[in-house]
Amino acid sequence: MTTQPPTQSISPQTGPGAQASPSTSADRLNPARATAGVTRWRRVLAGAAGGDPGGALDEPRNRLTLLKIFGSTCRLADLCLKLPQAASTALIDGPSIVIAEAARDLSNLKGGIGGPDALHGALEPIKARVDLAIGIAELNGTWTAGAACVARAEFAERLVEAALLWLLQGGVNRGELSIDLDEGTPKGIFALAGGDFSHEDLAPFGPLDVAIFYDSTQFSGSAASMAERAFVRLGTEFREVFEGKSGEHTIFSLRTPLGSGLQGAGLVENLIRAKAAFENEQEEKFRSFLASARVVGGDRAAGGQFLEQAEEVIWGAEQSVENLVGQPQNADPRSAFRQLADVLRLGLGRTRPVFRTAPARQVFEKAAEASILPWALCARLVAGEELAQGYVSLLQIIKGAAQVTVSGKDEENAIAALCGFASFENLQTVLNGAITDATNALPLMLDGPRAEFNRYKPMSDDLDDVDKLKDLGFTNGEYLSRVVEGWAGLAAYTAEKRFSAVAPGLLTAFGETQYPDQAIELFDTMINAGEASNQVLPVTGEEGAARSALVDAIGCFSKTVRPLTNNSAGVVRLLERGGSETPQSGEEWVKRYPPTSAENTEEIAEWRRCNIAAIAKSAVSGEISFGVASAALAEVHDKVLEGLFNLHTKNNQGLSLHIFDSPFRGLPGTKTLLGFLATGDKAGVDASANEDTARNFIEALHNIDDGFFAFAPDITHRPGGVAGSLVPDATAFKAYIQSEAVAYDQILLARARVIAGEDASREKAFEVLRVAVSNPKRADILFRDLDRARAQTMRRDKASSEWDIERIDGGLSDVELIISTLIYRHAAAQPSIQTSSPDDALETLARAGLIPNEIAATLSGARAFWQRLATVKALAGWKDPYQEPVRPRFASLLAKAAEVDRYQQVRPLMRGYAEETNRLYAQLVLGRPAASLVASA
Repeated sequence: MTTQPPTQSISPQTGPGAQASPSTSADRLNPARATAGVTRWRRVLAGAAGGDPGGALDEPRNRLTLLKIFGSTCRLADLCLKLPQAASTALIDGPSIVIAEAARDLSNLKGGIGGPDALHGALEPIKARVDLAIGIAELNGTWTAGAACVARAEFAERLVEAALLWLLQGGVNRGELSIDLDEGTPKGIFALAGGDFSHEDLAPFGPLDVAIFYDSTQFSGSAASMAERAFVRLGTEFREVFEGKSGEHTIFSLRTPLGSGLQGAGLVENLIRAKAAFENEQEEKFRSFLASARVVGGDRAAGGQFLEQAEEVIWGAEQSVENLVGQPQNADPRSAFRQLADVLRLGLGRTRPVFRTAPARQVFEKAAEASILPWALCARLVAGEELAQGYVSLLQIIKGAAQVTVSGKDEENAIAALCGFASFENLQTVLNGAITDATNALPLMLDGPRAEFNRYKPMSDDLDDVDKLKDLGFTNGEYLSRVVEGWAGLAAYTAEKRFSAVAPGLLTAFGETQYPDQAIELFDTMINAGEASNQVLPVTGEEGAARSALVDAIGCFSKTVRPLTNNSAGVVRLLERGGSETPQSGEEWVKRYPPTSAENTEEIAEWRRCNIAAIAKSAVSGEISFGVASAALAEVHDKVLEGLFNLHTKNNQGLSLHIFDSPFRGLPGTKTLLGFLATGDKAGVDASANEDTARNFIEALHNIDDGFFAFAPDITHRPGGVAGSLVPDATAFKAYIQSEAVAYDQILLARARVIAGEDASREKAFEVLRVAVSNPKRADILFRDLDRARAQTMRRDKASSEWDIERIDGGLSDVELIISTLIYRHAAAQPSIQTSSPDDALETLARAGLIPNEIAATLSGARAFWQRLATVKALAGWKDPYQEPVRPRFASLLAKAAEVDRYQQVRPLMRGYAEETNRLYAQLVLGRPAASLVASA
């Protein structure tokens, strides 16, 4: 590695996490008022304790600590006045006594009753005493930042255990859970910690990376459905306990790897679904969480067994540390050290499990012991990580919230003084230097302890063919050389020239693709794939459109086109050139290549794989545009769902299947939002049969494929959520639409389309779904709730880069959201827009005068632009240039999808579309006036 990611400055003027400070910050952080604050506190202490401790508080170190608290912090000063005796004890006798008393009070909560608000009210003052004791210990130097983090993580573990027992007791008291809590947490229920919580690098306000799991096999019959509903409720209550309601002090903020976290989503999960998730290679977030997780509450034996099962899957496969290198660092100064520690954990965790949950400083020290890092560098990294950890901890003590950036001159002066610097500029310089040191340590660590010997290699060693091949981008040049020699030994494909004469140019072309190694592997498979193999060499022998298309297909869309390289028929389809008969729409594609009358799931899966591969090949060769490819993928997706549904409902009529139009429908690896309706005359009578049919269908979707082509069905948007019936009847579904469905579900339902079932069932299902848009008068209230949910989601699940099209502000999801809100608002008057394509719906709205033609054209163009980019990303299995740098041929495909000449023009176009989408979102969803109207007002 020769390039380094840019160092993240901690300046308050830069950094994506910068937020405005409260308006009273300048008044509260005034060192000149510190003496008066200390005097006031001593009066309060004397009244509470019956006397002033006197000389002990006048000791210089304690006196200076008090001045720091009342002159440079907000939350800590308030806690001192509210808990004067605890502050005095922490100053004079040490923090351990206060923390031990808090732990005893925490253990006394066992057997408590009440809702999550009662538990929050019980835990908040206990956590406040711990924050006070640890904060004082950090300020007066009794504890280092590392020791404070360990103490904070240990107490957080106690909080999680206590909260879990309390909430389980509530479920038992309500009759929802039939478990015995006499001996503590029952078997099969446990909590796992990840991230800073697992590594004991926890800041005062978190966040806690935590997830709770339960074994559903311990419940049977009606108790099973009640238990599932109870655990869904437990997730919501667990979040409310730790984060509190609006206006309450947060105990810890929470994060979870299994969902958005909104209203507790993903905080509690069934063990069966969790095991299926970590076995799915696409669940990278969850697998990364489990790789360094530890049990922090509940049944620790069951938690240990679960982690052992996950370990065999996660650590059994070869891990790649390259994905963690080059990722953009955020405003948190700890991110550079976290990145380096995570790379070490992932690289060494398989053979040395001690690395998985160790704090960052211990990871650096153990890496130095293993000769991965020099001891001198290790010492600098430990000191730098301690400074960054202390900086964040003290800043949160100052602000009283989980923030990592300063936002005012008073805060700059306060944090500099607490960290022991004469000015904030000096602190900034030192901290940025430590961050740069950590960033520059990455290539040294990746190269290994023997990399230094390469400086002294003889020059002649660098001139062989193996290294030349590696320079092109291939990772195993020696193996590749043997493969090419085998190709060169093949018979001449023309009378004038042998393949060995054109092999160097072909290898250079492969080296320009995104995945050179996979390109060579697939090419070698093709020329040994049977009768059609003799057609491969002539196509690739001469430079031209056919050769370029084949190279791009197997080198950039390697995973997608792999099914066509394994047999003679697939190779023929991959090599053939389309003409005027090539389909130019999704409907034409399915008519041209219709699904066979499949009798089993494997036949449907094979048809799906081959068509996705053929669509990718046609798009990369220019036979169809990437916009047509996106539409074709969506049509193939619908046909697969319809065929599989018909296969499983032969003996069970009266069911219909509907899907929710999502921005990424049909793209490999993305979720499919779907639902069922029982619309037959006997709906409700055969409810159990309907449930069995739906479950078999969902199981078939899960098993239809794996890896790159895996299906990810989502059936959570239904009455009762994950605990509700899979197949509600019309009455239940209408009630869900009118009362239970939240804003996001209402918007989804406005664009729900029935795609499978008998004709009569489809018509009845559509009538039920029409109820979703039957009350457009409440649109303004709905859009307000929708905007609030969108803002929360963007805060909790931030985009990893500007190429994260699903999450970026103004991206494809926002364009689709605007279109969905327009459909919801106007579908009652224009019924056709609820079932037509988004482009047709916008055109209908423009013709009806409901939106200007310019807005319709802008939304349609933005949607098409983002859809084409999303299609290229999905077919290539590519995420962003920080994880996988863009190579020349793939850059050309991205430019082609964006309909520009060069890759360098793509990102400015992305920013332009994002800004225009944000403007239209404010105008059409939030109801704000257009900028032109504001300017002329």
